[in-house]
Amino acid sequence: MIIFVADAFIEHYVGGAELTTQALVESSLYPSARTTSRELTVELMKDMKDSFWVFGNFAGLRDECLLYAIKNLDYCVLEYDYKYCKYRSPEKHTHHFGPCDCKDSSRGKLVSLFLKYAKVNWWMSESQKNKYKEQYSFLEGEVLSSVFSSSTLDYIDTLDTKNKNDKWIILNSKSWIKGVDEAVKYAEDNNLEYELVWGLDYNQLLEKLASSKGLIFFPRAGDTCPRMVIEAKLLDCELVLNDNVQHKDEPWFKTRKSCMKYLRNRTSTFWNKLEEKIAFLPQKVAKKGPKYHIITPFYNAEDFLSRCIDSLKRQRYKDFNCILIDDISTDNSVSVVEGLIEGDKRFTLVKNTDKKYALQNIAEAIASSDAQDDDVIILLDGDDWFASSLTLQHLNTHYKDKKCWMTYGSYVLHPHAVVGPEPSEYPEEVINNNDYRSDQWRASHLRTFRTHMWNQIDQKDLQDANGDYYKMAYDQAIMLPLLEMAGNRCKYIPEILHVYNKENPLNVDKIKTQEQVRTAQEIRNKKPYERLR
Repeated sequence: MIIFVADAFIEHYVGGAELTTQALVESSLYPSARTTSRELTVELMKDMKDSFWVFGNFAGLRDECLLYAIKNLDYCVLEYDYKYCKYRSPEKHTHHFGPCDCKDSSRGKLVSLFLKYAKVNWWMSESQKNKYKEQYSFLEGEVLSSVFSSSTLDYIDTLDTKNKNDKWIILNSKSWIKGVDEAVKYAEDNNLEYELVWGLDYNQLLEKLASSKGLIFFPRAGDTCPRMVIEAKLLDCELVLNDNVQHKDEPWFKTRKSCMKYLRNRTSTFWNKLEEKIAFLPQKVAKKGPKYHIITPFYNAEDFLSRCIDSLKRQRYKDFNCILIDDISTDNSVSVVEGLIEGDKRFTLVKNTDKKYALQNIAEAIASSDAQDDDVIILLDGDDWFASSLTLQHLNTHYKDKKCWMTYGSYVLHPHAVVGPEPSEYPEEVINNNDYRSDQWRASHLRTFRTHMWNQIDQKDLQDANGDYYKMAYDQAIMLPLLEMAGNRCKYIPEILHVYNKENPLNVDKIKTQEQVRTAQEIRNKKPYERLR
């Protein structure tokens, strides 16, 4: 599980830090949870010790929690401002009380240690990163900047910016740092028509910027990466800024085009870096392996398909294709998929004209594919997804060995964030005696196999007495013959590669349990396959 900690989330306050945090939460492939800094206790941290923690703003975090995290947790820090200062702004401190000496206080020293032992520190600007290094020379980290969700960027692209009025926008914030009075003075001194903006919802603010001439923003202290400035740039506003806007001279911010390109990559930049640090994700990689053919049937999965497809697009191993099969969905699943895969030749969409269910869809998709004997088939339902961008790379550590014919593994349940109960390695006596049909079911997600094995399965063994492909327990119908043919050339992968979505109410194992059990027994009663040589 990934746990996000912050002083506030978007349901509490819609600000730049909160929107960035939410975009990261939404883009997580792995099950995630959130808690406010004031709610967090050492007891909770102990209970969730094996999770990976992402700390955003944490002014409300108790010292004992910081100490426990330093000693016991794997975590990263999103440094939105300057947490060693009790005002989170050394300039404000200096303005009110003289030179800021918070770095030498007990809290300042504790925060510096907290940053030092983070797996990654994320800064909002190059200027902020350098300022920290002036205070604490041992600190390193990556510049993340602001993060936007794909849906927000897509929405911004739809807004009309050609019919602008003559008004300049000024953020009417109560925050000391935002410099409202200075911005108003500038507008009035230069006879500019302006509007003070406050209390709009997020989409209304974007629409306001889209129709306005420009933005005036004069923060009174270093503002690490003010989101509204970025939004104004994306919406073709003219900008009047002072030097306290810390990101304004960074290369990515020069043009709207460069800004949009940079922001489109922020979530993948974040997760790719973190996945190298998260202990419970697979870390082994193999540079070269087989081609993967991912078979993905779906039905009424519009709420989950974007996460599924995104998990494929983010794979660092690129030699794969995916056949998506719509089983006559009645919601917007097809249009969602079409929008997500447009222009990506690795993806093919098949639209059924009659209901076929998962097993028949899988059989027909493999038959129509160009998969060669040593290529690997991966079964992935449209409402599930890969656990990280390293999934295919990790499979390569096994499939680079030609003696590996199939794999199964461990999965995590969404949204419960617990490891599924079934997976385990088959005992040696079961393998040697080819006794899989009498043993407990173990061969769970992620299920993969070489094409040549699939070609050895008699299609009648995938069908009931009426000649119809099984609608239930199809995983056992597929995997039992494969296990019997493969024997010890099957590999159990204990690392988490798959997220199994229990949130979808259409999952058949939830609504037709008795039929599932009956069908599974019918499949187990079929004649076992002989071991392939």
